[in-house]
Amino acid sequence: MSKPAKSYQFQEDTITCPLCSKNYTNPRLLPCLHSFCSDCLSNHVQNGGQQTQSEQKPTAGHGKSTRKESPTKQGHAAETSGKADHQGNTLKPGDAKGKPGQRSKSPHGGKSPTQGASPKPSKSPQQGKSDSKSVPPGKTPRATQLTKTAAGGPKPQHLSTSTGPTYQTGAKGFPCPCCKKFATTPQLPKTNPDRWAELFPENNLLADLVDLHSLKLGTKSCDPCRRNKKSAQVHSYCKICRDALCEPCALTHKGLRSCRNHKVLSTAQFADAINSLKVEEEFCSLHDGKTMERYCYTHSQLCCSQCIVENHKHCERTVPVADAATKAKEVGEISSLDTALQKYREHVEIVLKDRSNLIRKLDNKKGKLMDEFINVKKHIISQLEKMERDLKTILDATHKQESKKIKQEVDKCRDIQSGVVNSKEFLTLADQHGSNSQVISTIEKVKSECEYYEESIGILCSRIRAVDYDIALDNSLKQIMTRLNQFGRIDVNTTPAKLPPPPKLAATLGLQSFTTKAKAVKPTYTLVGKNANEIGEFCARSDDDSNDCWFTGALFLTDGRILLADRTNRKLKLFTSNFNPITELSLSSKPWDVTRITEKEVAVSLPAECRIQFVSIDGNFMSLVRSIGTDEPCFGICHTEGKILTVTYDGDPPNLKVLSMGGKELTYVCVDDDGFTLFSKPVYVACTPKASQIYVSDERLGCVVNLKETGELNFAYSAMDLGNAAGIALDTDGNIYVCGATSNSVHVVSPNGERVKVLITGEHITYPRAIAFEPREKKLLVTQGDQDIVKLYSLA
Repeated sequence: MSKPAKSYQFQEDTITCPLCSKNYTNPRLLPCLHSFCSDCLSNHVQNGGQQTQSEQKPTAGHGKSTRKESPTKQGHAAETSGKADHQGNTLKPGDAKGKPGQRSKSPHGGKSPTQGASPKPSKSPQQGKSDSKSVPPGKTPRATQLTKTAAGGPKPQHLSTSTGPTYQTGAKGFPCPCCKKFATTPQLPKTNPDRWAELFPENNLLADLVDLHSLKLGTKSCDPCRRNKKSAQVHSYCKICRDALCEPCALTHKGLRSCRNHKVLSTAQFADAINSLKVEEEFCSLHDGKTMERYCYTHSQLCCSQCIVENHKHCERTVPVADAATKAKEVGEISSLDTALQKYREHVEIVLKDRSNLIRKLDNKKGKLMDEFINVKKHIISQLEKMERDLKTILDATHKQESKKIKQEVDKCRDIQSGVVNSKEFLTLADQHGSNSQVISTIEKVKSECEYYEESIGILCSRIRAVDYDIALDNSLKQIMTRLNQFGRIDVNTTPAKLPPPPKLAATLGLQSFTTKAKAVKPTYTLVGKNANEIGEFCARSDDDSNDCWFTGALFLTDGRILLADRTNRKLKLFTSNFNPITELSLSSKPWDVTRITEKEVAVSLPAECRIQFVSIDGNFMSLVRSIGTDEPCFGICHTEGKILTVTYDGDPPNLKVLSMGGKELTYVCVDDDGFTLFSKPVYVACTPKASQIYVSDERLGCVVNLKETGELNFAYSAMDLGNAAGIALDTDGNIYVCGATSNSVHVVSPNGERVKVLITGEHITYPRAIAFEPREKKLLVTQGDQDIVKLYSLA
């Protein structure tokens, strides 16, 4: 028999907004599970992450909220004189258009409603009826096609300052003020930033706690009377309107036709009910007046009876939400999530302690090095005074640089720690006091956050290095002091930090390995047919190459000639169809990928310069013609119908861009319809004619992501024997060829995402990188990342 839930103990850190340090007012829930007052969040967004005076933390003695009442959703609008000015950060006329990465279709199918519906960035336990006024009237436009112009606003720029990250209005979203996780919804880029806060769901759980807190303190008065500038003692409370009512107002409220179905409770009844937080189930955001009474296991989401009829009638399993909540508790999902969050927290604290100790160690070592210098200085003071200043500058710069890196790791640890602690508290809160729908929604959301924490911790730990300083004395110091030019140099020695391995709990929680919410195709692990017939290979290294070749881009020209992008030697190399070298062209920086524009022109990406260079090929001669700039380093590149598709993994978040031939950003894709990032490290891109189907290989996720022309996620192909996905190519039948860099293989995938076979195995190739298809003779070219040898295969 389960123990009865304990009465909730009000704590300021639970019902207090992190930005204004006051009790929540109309709290909004971000996908990372942090909540903020609606106005505080709106001001934060409009001010580009800079804290306004109203958001500053109170000074000593003001840590507790002195607010006498928590205004309701309706009263708050009357109390405030208007939102903060927009600070001049307005969107350009084209910035309101949609982006393919944010679909307008709802998760239940059909078009997304524009009135009375909140977006779906998360499956929050507080997903209730959103304010119908938060979305402008009219029909939401269909997701933007790749041919349409989208917002070209600058990218968010994260600065490690005391006021948190800053960004500019018109960006793809904004970082959470607490954990810095990038927050976005499918509707954010389509709406002015001053209304972004309204697009996130209301946190009814916290709003109920704030109201109960004020009722128990006796500071709340009748809301209708207060709005009429009167005062009356509270007698009842309407959960739907979130209004405290005196006795006359309660009678009037019950008699109104629009409120006849509202549940008006006495203050005692409300206090008893809210102590268990089971006053009402959550309302469906798609169908007014319908409660989320069922749970669909197929889609892992709550739904009302109307949703079942319209969108879930073919789903294999839908159950009452009470049954789903009971099962979740019986199988220990909450306990498992709580344990996972605790382990994430403990590991982050270990990393945080390690980084803090390292900073102190380096501080001490810095002093010891300076003392060593001073001892030498006593003997050669006349010659070393200048060297002292030079060395101190070098040492300070080195220390500042290394400390900055470590502090960034510390900041990242704190960000993850904030998210983990918040998720853990939120899970406990929902478990003890949440309704069934709130429990299920919280479980689903915490699962998603656990994926994020696990990947973030893993990436953080993989980059952490133990740092030490040393000094290499100049040899001339030992020979003759008068010839001494410098005291020495500062050597930064890095070794892997001795930390325990990060927790790997995704499998035990039934989660995917990463945050990409894609339909993974189950691999068959069988080889169909034999390896492709190898018809030749050639060495593509030139006599004057100073480095080993690394061909990251490959292309067949229309006449069968071969063009290779040599990254390490900064060259484009042209060969005949019989593999004989023709000519080569030196580039200003390391190229990555190359694509055909016309029969006599190609484009090559130069990520180090954030530039795409166009190259003319006239007979046996190549020459630079023009270039276009990009706001981020671009890697994989593909051309179709007068548009250039390119991917970047240095963006925040990583994304797919669509550019005009003049360099204008037409649109981009970065998240799916749930607000989760689509990519982790996208490296190559390919598409069908007119970009009806787009394929992106993600090296870190080890998969191929397929997007429709609208930017809608179609499928993601992944397999355990694929490894790090690299080069990608399409044949005339729409089959996909993708290189597995670490598995030394080339996989063939059907147009609908099903595995066909492993075409080439590790016995015949090592570290395949770039791949190209020649349609006339059905040849496949594959470069090798660790060799100068390029291989060709016949598919005929």
